[in-house]
Amino acid sequence: MGIFNRNYSTPGPGISKDAPKKKGLNLFYEILFRKFWKIVQLNLMYVVTLLPTFAIIFILSGMISNKLGVNMEAISHLTGTTFSEVDSARISITVDLLIRLFVSIFFTVFWGGGPVTAGFIYILRSFIWEDSVFLASDYFRHIKSNFKQSLAVWVIDIFAFTVMCYAYFFYGSLPGIMFYLKYVILVLAFFYTILHLFIYHLLVTYKLSIGKLYKNSALFALSSLPWCVLTVAVTAFLILIWPAIGFTSQNEQLAVFFTTAVFVIIFTMLFGVCGFIIEFNTCAQIKKYIKEDANVERNE
Repeated sequence: MGIFNRNYSTPGPGISKDAPKKKGLNLFYEILFRKFWKIVQLNLMYVVTLLPTFAIIFILSGMISNKLGVNMEAISHLTGTTFSEVDSARISITVDLLIRLFVSIFFTVFWGGGPVTAGFIYILRSFIWEDSVFLASDYFRHIKSNFKQSLAVWVIDIFAFTVMCYAYFFYGSLPGIMFYLKYVILVLAFFYTILHLFIYHLLVTYKLSIGKLYKNSALFALSSLPWCVLTVAVTAFLILIWPAIGFTSQNEQLAVFFTTAVFVIIFTMLFGVCGFIIEFNTCAQIKKYIKEDANVERNE
């Protein structure tokens, strides 16, 4: 059986078995639309099972929100509005919660959420490979079978996140040339992010040690850097476009609509669609370098 073997022996209803296989964006949209309801179901299941690790990231995100808090004096000066203590406290709390929420979403979408992400990526990979899969049973089976490695990856990510946050704000507070080291931290954080486009796919697909997971993920990230940057940019745009419209709208009713839509999208499709975009690119890039006849030990 090849590394990227697919079962095309049984054609779907109304599709000729001799029909040419779609590629690129045509294949992306064909699978996305055909599996969309399954992706919504997967998203809902993922959100529920993700809550424990998401809550931890939400708390740790205070390292960022505390540094990016609202300066009410500056807002009052810019808007010409005097805010009461109650309004100032309400705005500050709201902004703090929103920063924590979106930092946590970015962390989870790009870096993952531990064992539940292993099950999540396995299902998405199966959709893209067009392998048969049982949504709930395979999801939880692969959470269990990959629990130790995926938990280790998540713990490493927590450590990396904490160190990068402290380092960024520490160097940003220093004078002179040391100040610019914070941009080095940003570059390292970005590379660490694109490296994660491959980690969970390799984890659920191949039998690799933690060290080899990171090494091979880094090699794939470097070899497909333009595609990885594009994938991150598109995914980040999808995460931010709806709240950006809602929070910058001058029309109060429109702002309420889009703000409400943000939370509906998060619970119903955000993680699923973003994960599908990332995993589709991951499968495409890995297939370029791992041939179907490669002697690579795979997970069951």
